Amino acid sequence: MTDWERVRKSIEMDEPIPYDPNDPDDGPYDPNDDAAVEAYWSKATIWRGYPNPVMIQKDGVPVNPDGTPASETGKPRAKAS
Repeated sequence: MTDWERVRKSIEMDEPIPYDPNDPDDGPYDPNDDAAVEAYWSKATIWRGYPNPVMIQKDGVPVNPDGTPASETGKPRAKAS
């Protein structure tokens, strides 16, 4: 069985994602707990876009409070050297 076959089978069976709260490599929250996932991402700083990333949320607060989405397709910004 390939890894993708194992993943597809796990999805079909609705198996929980393995998580150990004592293992720092497992991440900051339990991915099987919807409330923990929502709490983590509601306080996160989120960047979108490539090659010119745009911050859309910082520490849970939208960067553009007026509701206008930040542009990811604007002109490329010059990078300092």
